[in-house]
Amino acid sequence: MVSRFVRRATRPAPVPEVEAPLVSTASPSGPKQLIEGKHKAPRCSIEVATHTAKNWGGRHENEDRCMASQDTLNESFPFHTVGVLDGHDTDSASDLVAKLLPGAVGRRIKEGLPIGQAYMEAMAEMEDKLKKEHATAGTCVNSCTIAGGRVWCANLGDCRAALVTLEAPNSGAVKAESLTWLSRDHKASCPIEQKRIEAVGGSVIDGRVEGLEPSRTLGDFDVKMTVKPGVISIVPEVRSIDLGAGSTATGRRAVLMCATDGVWDVMSGQDLCKITQARKELASFFLPEAVLEAPKAGVQALHELAEDVVQFALAKGSRDDCTCLVAMISVVPE
Repeated sequence: MVSRFVRRATRPAPVPEVEAPLVSTASPSGPKQLIEGKHKAPRCSIEVATHTAKNWGGRHENEDRCMASQDTLNESFPFHTVGVLDGHDTDSASDLVAKLLPGAVGRRIKEGLPIGQAYMEAMAEMEDKLKKEHATAGTCVNSCTIAGGRVWCANLGDCRAALVTLEAPNSGAVKAESLTWLSRDHKASCPIEQKRIEAVGGSVIDGRVEGLEPSRTLGDFDVKMTVKPGVISIVPEVRSIDLGAGSTATGRRAVLMCATDGVWDVMSGQDLCKITQARKELASFFLPEAVLEAPKAGVQALHELAEDVVQFALAKGSRDDCTCLVAMISVVPE
């Protein structure tokens, strides 16, 4: 006889989710300021993987793009710029910005500009280049700069970035410790964006501005020509988080994920944590030797994780282009 008092399996507690704070344009925050600070910045290495899939039915070519670039400040302090772009009305805008934005941001960082100002000026430069090349194509942009254990995320539109910090494995697998949202969607239907749009003389009808759903983009000059300046903004929101090196010799590990709205429309933060934890080989990034050379098993798991995210979105019914960039961030004490 089976007892009716058999203990049921308990569900694991959800991973805590928080939102990273905003960084103002005037805030003295950036890679240059890190190396000039009182405390020596920790060592930081990055391993990147991407995956993408065309929209359901192949209604148009894949207009999403990824970008990943490494540069050096003062010839010895590395920083990385990674991200995703979601183009519309052809891929011409997303393709151009993906190629040029990392360099435009990098030049300004090396000039010593704070990260907020560097991104604001770089986005304006991209807008000017698009004016010379395209009339109607536009793109959303989510770009992250990583240096010395700190991540800055600059966002225009409805791509999104999240950072999953990992606990050191004690049973052969990684565990998600927390999830930090590094960006907030810019859609005309969002109350904050609607208020901003109306404050500069625009109007939102059925969650759109002249038919355009994202309220901050590069390009889209056919729409921008019909509304007042600033209604469709090119000023990015910048958010930041400091991972730190932790209190142990192995340091900290975190997975950064940037993805287009085709993914986020059907995937939650908790979904991302579960998919990440399922890739047990990511635990190899915690090995001491992984700081000097990325482990093959971990690199393979990272590529599989990027594919897992896209396949999850497709299985959940996403009909849009789906693109995911994942980066393993390893931070250890200097």
